[in-house]
Amino acid sequence: MENYMNSLEQPPVKPIRPTFLTVLCILTFVGSGWTIFSGLSTYLTADTTANVVQAAMQDAQDEISKGNSDAGSRMAEKMLSGVSDVLKPENLKKSALFSIISSIFTLVGAILMFQLKKPGFWLYVLGVIIAIIAPMVIFGANNLVSMMSTMGAAVIGIIFVILYAMNLKHLK
Repeated sequence: MENYMNSLEQPPVKPIRPTFLTVLCILTFVGSGWTIFSGLSTYLTADTTANVVQAAMQDAQDEISKGNSDAGSRMAEKMLSGVSDVLKPENLKKSALFSIISSIFTLVGAILMFQLKKPGFWLYVLGVIIAIIAPMVIFGANNLVSMMSTMGAAVIGIIFVILYAMNLKHLK
């Protein structure tokens, strides 16, 4: 009789990961992996990139100042000077490091959520917060490039946080 009762016991059922969560995690694996690779590349080539771009920016500024000094020219000069501040080697390296750190958090978070572990969600949120705040810290809050970087990271990051939050009920 005891053997019969033991044979009726089922092995523990492993929770099934929803397809939507799987797709989100795969998108995060690809995006975070690419951003880590891109950040490493940017960090390693920051000096060369900055020199090439600075020379091109100087040529563009010279062309603008040769023309008339209307409001459009002054606006273009202001934008070019803001971009040239961003493209300093030390700023490129800082930006790349924060990008790598942010992407590591989002990647580890996605791996944990892929395994249906709830702490992964919070790691992912931390990575998104870092991605949103870092450009303002590095470049200043009044810089056009930092505002655009922040907006891009915020829109994509918040959309993914909301989509992952819709799957919190499946995470343990």
